[in-house]
Amino acid sequence: MLDTTLEKVKKLIKEKDTLISCFNMDIVNFQAGTSSVSMNVKDNHVNAAGVCHGGVIFSLADVAFALACNSHGTLSLALEMSISFLKAVQPGETITAVCCERHRGKSTGCYTIEIKDSQGKFIALLKATAFRKNTPFV
Repeated sequence: MLDTTLEKVKKLIKEKDTLISCFNMDIVNFQAGTSSVSMNVKDNHVNAAGVCHGGVIFSLADVAFALACNSHGTLSLALEMSISFLKAVQPGETITAVCCERHRGKSTGCYTIEIKDSQGKFIALLKATAFRKNTPFV
């Protein structure tokens, strides 16, 4: 049953979350309460300083968060997300967001998201809280 729910969630998010295709994100791993999403930083992802825009990094984390918090099949939406940027990212680098569920309550969930570069160095750390609606996601 869980595998069916996971596949339905993954399919729905891949089809409906347009940032995945806009940023050429790849869902690397997806299980109940956890996910990994990666992308290659392109020239069109940089800010005026010539490094990856913080919004792009946040968006990668947000997609990983959406997968993890909706993985149980209940519609979950972000209540809050906070980010700490630790290292600048140059174009050409591949970055990966790993989201892990830390608490799964009836109406809320708490998650951490680590973003690392291809050498395993930390790029950003996030903490996120999801609100679980009393509505099926899939």
